[in-house]
Amino acid sequence: MIAENDEKKRSKLWKIAMAVSTALIIFIVIFFGIKLFTSNPLEGKWVNEGSGLIMQIRGNGSASIEWPDENEEDAVAELQYKVDLKSKIFTLYQGGENETVQELDEISAESGFGTETMEGTYDYSLEQGELTLTEREYGDQMVFARE
Repeated sequence: MIAENDEKKRSKLWKIAMAVSTALIIFIVIFFGIKLFTSNPLEGKWVNEGSGLIMQIRGNGSASIEWPDENEEDAVAELQYKVDLKSKIFTLYQGGENETVQELDEISAESGFGTETMEGTYDYSLEQGELTLTEREYGDQMVFARE
């Protein structure tokens, strides 16, 4: 046993242990509190089961959208996004002129799907691992499941 018969040493060790554990608990609560209120709930990989569309949302403000093409390899577009957590608004836009995006537009002109179709502003709803994007202008909805 630590400090067998010395009550002062045991008392001092107990105070040190309590101070360290209290500081550790406070640090953990602050860490998770900040993470809860500042993290992006939309980050991750989302799949639209109807169309096979895959949307990968990253934490650095970029998103990749991939849709299967029956004739060729899967087409992938890189877009930028902004999220307004307070108003629950999700905006997708092209960041800059990219050769890959231009090539995808040529490929998607044949299939009828282009990066323009995903660009826009959406209201989002997130419930039980399901993301619903509602286009603000026309009200069209897309439902994605978290993968």
